[in-house]
Formats: sequence, C-alpha cells, structure tokens
Amino acid sequence: MPYPSRTDRVSIVAAALEVLDERGLDDVSLRAIAERLGIRQPALYHHFASKAELLDAVANEILARRHTDRLPADGERWDVFVARNARSLRRAMLGTRDGARLIASSGPRSPQLDTAIAQVGVLEAAGFTTTDAILALIAVARYTIGSVIEQQSARDSGDIVIQTERSDSAAARLMDGARQVVALGQDHEFETGLAALIRGLAPGSSEPLR
Repeated sequence: MPYPSRTDRVSIVAAALEVLDERGLDDVSLRAIAERLGIRQPALYHHFASKAELLDAVANEILARRHTDRLPADGERWDVFVARNARSLRRAMLGTRDGARLIASSGPRSPQLDTAIAQVGVLEAAGFTTTDAILALIAVARYTIGSVIEQQSARDSGDIVIQTERSDSAAARLMDGARQVVALGQDHEFETGLAALIRGLAPGSSEPLR
C-alpha cells in the first residue's frame, strides 16, 4: 500500500514494517522503503542515520505494539508473570515475518528502566537476588527468542524427520514419539520448555551445573 509522500518517522517505520512482512528481513532495503513512501532514498537519512538504526526502530515498534504483557500485575506470582511475559514476547515476534531475528539483532541491550525495575522487583520479592532476577529474565528471553527463530526459519514446518531404514522396536518407538510431538504442536513444545526453564530458575535452584 503506497503512502502519501511523507518522511516523518512514524510513516517510515510503518512502511518498513510492511516491506519486512512482504520480503523478509534479508530483503529489506532502504530503496524499497523509500519507494513505498513515494520519496527518494536520501530523504530517509533525515530521520535515520543508517538502515540498522531504522531496523532498531522497527523492532521497538513491534514490541510497543504487540508485546503487551511486560508488567507484573499486583500480587502476581513471579513464575506466572515470567511465563505470561514470555508468551507475550513470543506472540509479538510471531506476528511479524522474521520478527525474532529482527529482535535478536536490534541494538544494544537497553531495557526501559521503569519496566525493568518492575520486572526485577517481582522476582526480588520472591527471594531472588537482583543479579539472579536479571539472569533469570535474560534466560527466559533468550529461550523465547531462540525458539521463535527456529520456528520462523524452519523449512519443514516443525516436522521431525528421521532418515532410517530400520524397523526394530527402538527405532519404531522413537519415530512414534516424534510423530506425537509434532501432533502436539509448536505451542506445546514451547510451553514444555518454558515450564522446565522456569522451574529450574526458582530461587535456590539456579546454580550453574558443574
């Protein structure tokens, strides 16, 4: 959808999002964004110094629009909040083509201060040290981003392909288990890993393995 000839930041980011959804991250170009806006490419540099800076703004816009469960509710248990926050991040990334790769590659780690204080605070109230709370949130975010990258990048739509001519009971049992996992779906896969990770992060159980 062409835009009127405009060069404000909001219009540029919106056009970039459309190009991303149509072409994928590898084929996003400043030329395509400028054409979408009906402007010349150099006009973009009045608002963004580089393509990387523009993509950082696109990543922030995706999170602002779609990652809506970033704050704990009053009295909410830490584990319930962490799971809800992870699901919200996952939905935001899945809602945009290559959303996880974009989020993973965008800018330095600079959380919004008030949000970070609230997130860490709910874990501190449950017995986490500040350091362990931050590490726990990083671990869950990395798991979530990684699982979505795999889901969005998979060429086989989540199938588990086992190449074998074996027909013994061990191979048959494994292939049957793989079919059942695929039938449960990628949401179930994500939730299983998320639950295991959160259980392992509980205060007193987060020491690194030796």
